[in-house]
Amino acid sequence: MFDRESIEVFLQKVPDLRHPWRAVLTLLYALVWAAACGAFFYFVDRLAPYGPLVSQAVICLVVTAISIVHFVQARAYRERYGALAYRYFFYHLMIPYLITWYACFFHPLFVGGPRLLPPWLAISLGILFLVFTALTSLHIERAGFHTVTHGMDVYTIFPEEATVVRGEIYGYVRHPLYLSLMCGTLALAFLRNNGLALLVALLLLIPSLAAGYMEDRELIERAGEEHQEYIQNTPSLVPVRRLGGFLKLLFSFQKQGSH
Repeated sequence: MFDRESIEVFLQKVPDLRHPWRAVLTLLYALVWAAACGAFFYFVDRLAPYGPLVSQAVICLVVTAISIVHFVQARAYRERYGALAYRYFFYHLMIPYLITWYACFFHPLFVGGPRLLPPWLAISLGILFLVFTALTSLHIERAGFHTVTHGMDVYTIFPEEATVVRGEIYGYVRHPLYLSLMCGTLALAFLRNNGLALLVALLLLIPSLAAGYMEDRELIERAGEEHQEYIQNTPSLVPVRRLGGFLKLLFSFQKQGSH
C-alpha cells in the first residue's frame, strides 16, 4: 500500500517531512485541526437530540467546500509556486481536507441512540462492511492507485506526472476510494447500532459525490472524450448493474484486465 517509489515522490513534493522538527510541526498542525473538529462535534452533538446530524452536515459541507476549492485552485498553485506548488497545497488545503473528511468518517462511532437492530445482526453487518472496505482498498492499490500520491492528490497539482488509472476495480466504479470510505463509515455506524449513527454516516455521501464530480471534471480536461465515454459506461460509486462481477472481483486475488 505504501510502496517506496510513491513515498519518495511524496517526500520530493513535501521536503519539509524529511526534517524531524518540521515533520513534528506538521503533525501538531494536523492535530490542531483534529482537535477543533472533535470539539465541534462534542459540543454540537449535545445541543439537541439530532445534534449529531447538524454537526455532521456542517463538517461535510466544510469538506465539500475545501474539495471544490482545492480542485479550482490547483492551477493557481502551479503558476504561483512552480516546483514547490504541492508543498503549499498540502499545508493550505490537503491537511484541512483530510482531517475534516476523516472526522466525518469516524463521527458515527461516537453517536449514541436506541438500538436499531439485534446485536448479532448489527455486528455481522459491521464486519461485512469492514471486509468490503478492506477489499476495496486492496483492489484500488492493485489497480495502480497509490495512497501517498494519488490519494494525497499530488497529481491534481502535477497531472502530467500521472497516468490515468483504468481497469480492475475501476472498470466497475469510477471512484472506488469514496465507495471504500462509505463502506467504512457505514461499518462504524452498524457497530454503534442506532439509527442516528446510520443517518450521520450516510451524510458522507455529500463530499463523496462532490469530490467525484470535481475529479471527473479534472479528468475530462486531461483525457477528453475518453473520460466522457468512461463516465457514460461506469457508475460513480455503486455498480448496481454489474454487482455480481464486482463482488467476484472483490473476493478474487487473480489479476484481471481492463473492462
